[in-house]
Amino acid sequence: MSTPNAPKLTEILSVSWKRALLGAVLHCGFGAGLVLAQVSYSIDWQGPPIGFPSTVFGVPITEGDILTPPFFGPPAPGPLPPPSIAISGGFGPPAPGLMLPAHPAAIGHPPGVPGFVELDALSYGNDYAPRAPGFPFTEWYFSVDEFAIGLPGTPMPPAVWTEGAMGAAQASADVFMNTLIGGISPCAFPAATMGNTAVYDGDGLAPFGGPGVGLIEPNPPTPGIPVDPGSNLDALDVDTFVAPGIMIPVYFSLDAAFIDPLEGVPNSGSAATVGAFGGDVLLSPLPGAPPFVWIPSFMLGLDLMGTGTDDLDALAVWENGTGMYEPVAGLFSWTTGATDAVFFSVRRGSMLVLAGVPASRCGLPIEEGAILIPPVGPGLPPRIWIPAEALGLATVRSGSAMMGFGDDLDALDIVCNIPADLDNDRDVDLTDLTILLGSFGLGAGGDINGDGITDLTDLTLLLSQFGFVC
Repeated sequence: MSTPNAPKLTEILSVSWKRALLGAVLHCGFGAGLVLAQVSYSIDWQGPPIGFPSTVFGVPITEGDILTPPFFGPPAPGPLPPPSIAISGGFGPPAPGLMLPAHPAAIGHPPGVPGFVELDALSYGNDYAPRAPGFPFTEWYFSVDEFAIGLPGTPMPPAVWTEGAMGAAQASADVFMNTLIGGISPCAFPAATMGNTAVYDGDGLAPFGGPGVGLIEPNPPTPGIPVDPGSNLDALDVDTFVAPGIMIPVYFSLDAAFIDPLEGVPNSGSAATVGAFGGDVLLSPLPGAPPFVWIPSFMLGLDLMGTGTDDLDALAVWENGTGMYEPVAGLFSWTTGATDAVFFSVRRGSMLVLAGVPASRCGLPIEEGAILIPPVGPGLPPRIWIPAEALGLATVRSGSAMMGFGDDLDALDIVCNIPADLDNDRDVDLTDLTILLGSFGLGAGGDINGDGITDLTDLTLLLSQFGFVC
C-alpha cells in the first residue's frame, strides 16, 4: 500500500531529481567511486620532487616515472612524503619499467636539468569513451601548467582561476574536473554552468587543502632556466590502480624539442631518444616491454607543417581489444567497437597553435586548452571535441588569455562516474543505489511503491530512465 508521502516514480525520474543526484556527487562526493580512487601521474623536469628519493623504494624520482601518492594509496590530506614510483621510466627499480634508454642516466638528476625521459601524456587504454552527446556522468579530469589563469568567475571554486597564476599559483600540481551538469557535448561553447573545480590537491594543504597527491606547491610562473619552486603534474590517470608488478599496457607520449614560447627554453626532446616524435602515441604492451609507436603523429593530424613541430601533451585512450590502432572515423564510431577512441591536446608552441590552424571540426583555431580527436583522413588537422572555454580555460580567441597564449591543458583522463557506483564498475550496484535513494528519503531506500521492501522492477525502470550505465 502506498503512503501519501512516497514520491511518484515520475517525480524521481524528473530532470530536477537527476540534477539533485549529480549535485550530491559533485558537492559531497556521495556514492562517487573516484573519491577513494588511486591517482597515477608524471611530472615535468623543471621542478621538485625531481631527484627526491621516492617513498617505498627510495629511488630518485625522474620525469619518466609513473608516480602515485605515497605508499600507492589514494590522495590524502597533507603534509605528505614524496610520491611512490609505480612504474619506472626505465629498467627499475621497481622493475619492470618502460625501458626508456635514457632513464638510467637520468636517475638522480636535479630539477631544472632535463633527463631526456619526460613522459608528458598517459593512458592505460581503458579510459571511458563517451557513448552519447552530453552523457551526464562523463567527467573530464585534467591538469594545467603554471602559466594557466582560467576564466574568472566560473562556478565552484577552487578552480583554475583561483588556483592559477593570477591566484594561489598552485594549479600546476592540482587536478580539476568539468562542472557542467549534464555533461559536455562536442563543440559545446561557454555557458553559465560550464567551468571546472579542483578535485585533488598537489600537497593536500591550504589554501585548497583537498586530498593531496604528494607534490610541492606553490609554483608561480618561472620563465627561463631557473628551477621551478613547485611541481607541474604533466600526465594523469585517476581511476586505474597501478603498483609495482601490475602488468598493464601503458599508452604514453614523450616530449618534443621545440622552444616553449613562455618558458623561453627548449623542451627536453625525450621522444627522439626512442626514435619517435613528440606527436606520436607510444605503447608499452606491458611494463618491461620496449615501447613502440602505436599511433604516428600524422594519423592524429599533427606534424602537418613538418615532423616534430607539434607535441601531444595530454592523452586518453579507449582501446577496443584488438591491440592494433583502428582509427577514429565518424563521431562516436567507437560505440560499435569497430574503432578505438583517442582524445588529446597539443602543447603550447606547437605549430598548429602558433599558426592558428582551424580544426577540421568546429572550425575554431586550435588552442592548447582544447580536447581534440583525430581527423577523418590524412592531411587534415585534428577535430575539436571540447573547446577550452567549456572547461573554464582562458583562450586567445575569447580575449581572456595573457601574454598571447591560452591555458595549456597538459594532462587528461575521462571517466564515467555514476552516482551510487561505489565499486566503480561503471554501472549502479543495487545495494549502492538503495543507499543513495534512501539518503534522499525515498521510502525505505529503494522502496518506491511503499511496500517496505526494495522494488526491483521500479529500480530497473529507474536505471533505464536515468541511463545509469556507461
